[in-house]
Amino acid sequence: MEDLIRRIGFAKVFIDNGMCRMGPQLDAASAVDRRLVRFAGRATQLSDAVVALCRQGHPSEALPVLRQLGETAASLCWLAAGPSEDRARALAKESEDAAWSALWPQERFLSRAQESGFAESARQVLDLCRDFVDGGTLTLPWAHVFEGRGARGGLCAKKVLELAAAMMGHVLKALGRRWPGDFPGAEQVWPP
Repeated sequence: MEDLIRRIGFAKVFIDNGMCRMGPQLDAASAVDRRLVRFAGRATQLSDAVVALCRQGHPSEALPVLRQLGETAASLCWLAAGPSEDRARALAKESEDAAWSALWPQERFLSRAQESGFAESARQVLDLCRDFVDGGTLTLPWAHVFEGRGARGGLCAKKVLELAAAMMGHVLKALGRRWPGDFPGAEQVWPP
């Protein structure tokens, strides 16, 4: 678990260092640059929250945060793959129109993850929904008398952290695509 937490921490350091390096190149008028920077910042905050919840023994409660980290990574990769003002405007509109009931459309997430090369990780994140809904059943006294552990045998923090680390690797890979040479060494945390 600690290795995965360090990997996520390294990803955040690479993001910070890369942003410091390429910051002077940012175009304040560019909707693409604005959105990419916002997504990168959001990814670092979300990964912090996933780590904190997993360290406290609450991997099930980290799942909605992981889902948003996945959505953020997929959107950032989608934008970096085809940096167009149209994509940036579409993402800005999604942000402006955000509603809890429409926050996480599976089709959009899978489509962007597929285009960005991490559809399998996205499917794994989506498959954890039941673990969130049924999570925490073993925290009560005598809950062990019931068959199984949660929805499907219990959820371990390692799985959640593996997926969070993979998402942060995708974020870094996309940032490096947009600003080549400004995120040196980041390939160390890229997903396989």
